[in-house]
Amino acid sequence: MGFGRLNSWFILIFYLVWWKIAYDLTKVGQLKTNVPLLAAVSLVILLLLIYQFIVTRSYIKNTKLLESVKKVELHKHQLLVEAENATVPYAYKLETLTKVTETKNGFLLYFKGKQMIPLPKAGLPSIDEARDCLAAHKTIRHSYWLWTFLLFILMTVYGVYQVGQNAVQFHGALAWKISELKTDSHTSLKDDNFYTSGLSGILDNVKKQVTLEPYLMTNDLEVDFDKDGTITSIDTYIYGYDKNERLQAGYLIYYDRDKSNRVTIHKQDWNGDGTTAYDPNNDLSIVINMVKNIPIKKEVDQWNQPQAAILYKGIRNWGYNLSGIRFIHQDGRIIIPTLAEEQITGPTVSLYVPGMEDTLTPERYVYQP
Repeated sequence: MGFGRLNSWFILIFYLVWWKIAYDLTKVGQLKTNVPLLAAVSLVILLLLIYQFIVTRSYIKNTKLLESVKKVELHKHQLLVEAENATVPYAYKLETLTKVTETKNGFLLYFKGKQMIPLPKAGLPSIDEARDCLAAHKTIRHSYWLWTFLLFILMTVYGVYQVGQNAVQFHGALAWKISELKTDSHTSLKDDNFYTSGLSGILDNVKKQVTLEPYLMTNDLEVDFDKDGTITSIDTYIYGYDKNERLQAGYLIYYDRDKSNRVTIHKQDWNGDGTTAYDPNNDLSIVINMVKNIPIKKEVDQWNQPQAAILYKGIRNWGYNLSGIRFIHQDGRIIIPTLAEEQITGPTVSLYVPGMEDTLTPERYVYQP
């Protein structure tokens, strides 16, 4: 049977389609579309292979020449095959031919009843006469198994190369996924209530998965939570500095309750080559302590809105604008200023209701050590 049958060409076509889908999957992703397509084409290929196996086995099972062939004679209307252990030759009427395939070394004769008889050219007195005789009963097809086999190899090599390209140097979605597997860690929130866990609770969960540097800093932190304190999202980037205050790594930490129940930590290695300098006045411990001392639950209850959030953007300058400003001291004391004698600057944690900043003035807690 081999690769020369029509069924094999269908397999090659679907095999080419399979590699095209695999390329798209590893290049652009689109899992919801490409994964089902890839599975469907894989199933079709499997069914075609099973069909070819069944048909091949059926031909072998129904072929009478299970013993070694002693002699083959081709006559005008029949084929006589004499086996080693047979007393009389087997006769096959050429009018019952269903297919004739010519190979380099002979002919493959397919008869009704799913019988296939190989006819070696070496045992024929005249190949041209044999070809004319067979052509009188059935069109002779040429076997292209070698070409189809070479195409299969070519498709495989080219497909592996293209998919492999999508797995390196961020050329495709697969490369990004591999990078995520190498750099991303996941953890669960032991306590998802922001009122009780605070930033320290979130950071404790992160420390279970990654070893953080001794000095930490952030200029971008946001936590959204429901009125009852349930955290709905976390989005922050933390810089990690060694004891010499050299930037060693960055940690993108994000969480979306609607998409997953796990916190993702994406590590970016700087290895001392980062350009963001460490500022002790902006250390993450300051932010954690500020959030710990802000009466977040009390203020959110007064607003009586379904959601609230805190936002930290590092050291900020508010000028002389006292709108929503509160001074928070190292010991936790909070003072609402009535007069700005100088520009208001410092690490600032904002407490606000998302989408209602114009209606409900955010409370801006400015650190005053």
